[in-house]
Amino acid sequence: PSVAGSMQGPQASGTALMMLYQQTGGASGGFKSVRFVRGGMGRISEALSEAAKTAGAELRCNAGVQEILLNNGRATGVSLSDGESIQTNLVVSSLDPRRTLFNLVGAPELAPSLMRRVRSIKYRGSTAKVNLALSDLPIFTSTPPSIEYLGGTIIISPSLDYLERAYDKAKYGHMPEHPCLEISIPSILDERMAPLGQHVMSITARYAPYHLNKGTWGEQREALGDVVISTLAKYAPDIRDLILHRQVITPLDWEEEYGLTEGSIFHGQMGLDQLFFMRPFAGYAQYQTPIENLYLCGAGTHPGGGVTGAPGYNAARAILRNL
Repeated sequence: PSVAGSMQGPQASGTALMMLYQQTGGASGGFKSVRFVRGGMGRISEALSEAAKTAGAELRCNAGVQEILLNNGRATGVSLSDGESIQTNLVVSSLDPRRTLFNLVGAPELAPSLMRRVRSIKYRGSTAKVNLALSDLPIFTSTPPSIEYLGGTIIISPSLDYLERAYDKAKYGHMPEHPCLEISIPSILDERMAPLGQHVMSITARYAPYHLNKGTWGEQREALGDVVISTLAKYAPDIRDLILHRQVITPLDWEEEYGLTEGSIFHGQMGLDQLFFMRPFAGYAQYQTPIENLYLCGAGTHPGGGVTGAPGYNAARAILRNL
């Protein structure tokens, strides 16, 4: 957890703090204080939307925001990709700070000093993902062939040196030959996520640099998937025979398909220089942006990434207090 979502190796300064920081408030305490969501992560979005509708909110899907409208330096609404404009007294964005302020507001609307701060936010995505549909559970050589041993998080990173070497490759723009893998099999805990007798496996791979030294991610996507499977096969030799389908998500895919700048899963690195009163940047850690009536509520604000709901909760309280 100390290097999750960051282009840093475990020997980098500040990563020990990050290991503790990301466990703060964990319900179960100890390593990997996480919970699986019955029905998949989409159920969180569905539950939130149901609660919002109950409270009187109107939700619109497939309505991409093209621009945040301004009048005398104040946010007054949004313009949608289909040309429609929606007027409002308040705009709240859960996109990352750079995408919000540069793509939707526009750099010319910011003072030069603020523009430099936004441009200086470090993203440096380093995370890839491989999702597998499996015909059966794999057999890991290090554990008995039992479901009870596979229902949590499986980490493939034999040592800190192993992890540091993977980072060494990435910092020069190369894919790691032996990536660190964080694996879960959610269908063990929720049988609805796969057909009877089959399973789905989610693999997070580090480090995969956003900027490649050679080639493009379009060219290297399947090669990355092969490296991940080869690494996994050393610990679960039968994995190749069980794969029915695989999906590889590169850092570039995170940006183009999911709106994560530079593929940063935390909307910006979570280092000492980008935490607490420095998140997203100095002077604007209270969710209010330099644009009046425009707020941020996503992982690019305090306390950062992870599915905690804390940035949105804090932002809502700040907005209510200001109103």
